[in-house]
Amino acid sequence: MISMVVLRRETLIKALENVYGTKGLTRGDVLDLCDFLLDFFGYEDYVLDNVLSPPERDAFYDLEENGILKTQAEEVTLSKGKVWRVNQWVFRRNKIIQFASLSVHEDGLEKKYEDIFKELENQEIL
Repeated sequence: MISMVVLRRETLIKALENVYGTKGLTRGDVLDLCDFLLDFFGYEDYVLDNVLSPPERDAFYDLEENGILKTQAEEVTLSKGKVWRVNQWVFRRNKIIQFASLSVHEDGLEKKYEDIFKELENQEIL
């Protein structure tokens, strides 16, 4: 039996926050990005590439670069013997769940800034 992990909206939001929030994307923008993705995917695992407009495809390429999506292709032989290549975008569920489980946000940033200021204080004392 194949066990399929259900990707919940909250999980996707947390993953997007951890990936894009550290790059300056606001919570509202993350929510919009999540809804943008779910509008395409719904309950499916893949989206056909040919339904995307060029700006949408650009967004998907960015999501691919950041580990949220991946591409795959299938070749289908049509009845007349012609080969048709189908390109798809697929959620990287395991990676999304991994991103969602990280605690990247404020605690990590506050600790990083604390360390920087302590280091500066130590340099001034010497």
